[in-house]
Amino acid sequence: LGFYVLSGLGFGLWYGVIFLYVDSYLDMGEQFASMFMLSFIVGIAVTPVWYRLSHFLDKKMVLAVAMVLVAGSYIYSGMLLPGETSFLELILMKVTNTVGYVCIAAMSPALLSEIVDYSSWKYRDENTALYFSIYSLMTKANIAIGMALGLGIVGWYGYDATATSQDLEATNGLMLVMVWLPALFAIVSLIVIALNPINARRHKIIRRRL
Repeated sequence: LGFYVLSGLGFGLWYGVIFLYVDSYLDMGEQFASMFMLSFIVGIAVTPVWYRLSHFLDKKMVLAVAMVLVAGSYIYSGMLLPGETSFLELILMKVTNTVGYVCIAAMSPALLSEIVDYSSWKYRDENTALYFSIYSLMTKANIAIGMALGLGIVGWYGYDATATSQDLEATNGLMLVMVWLPALFAIVSLIVIALNPINARRHKIIRRRL
């Protein structure tokens, strides 16, 4: 839950202002739709790769790799400069984020299933519906909260999407939402997922005992 809340807040912050970032900051709004389309095609294509990888690594390890990619996309966002960014660089940023995101979307419920198995063994009770109802709630809430928070922060810093140029404080506000806060949430979520004690070997033991 901690991992999913933190990573979702980071996603919400980033996705909440990404159009402002691409359109009014980088001045590449005409490339926005193409960037999203290409990145989603790549994301669909690599989903089976994550699935295969989960057979060789613990699910939490796969999630950690995906989170590193996502954190890298956040940091890379801060390296792109107006007037100097190519479409290829823009695509690289979005594809890296999407490739990590689709893994998190696919592996999180799979990891949750292992946690449900542990709960069933430990408490001798079936709580699958409770676990997945909380998960479904957070799926809708965490990103929405992150988006609202991100837009509120850039507004508080005085960012004006209709202006032809932004002052330093407004730009710093955009970078805070687009780069630093999402990266911080990603790093903390990595620590949280590393603390999950269930690995492939331990899950096999749980299954045998069930």
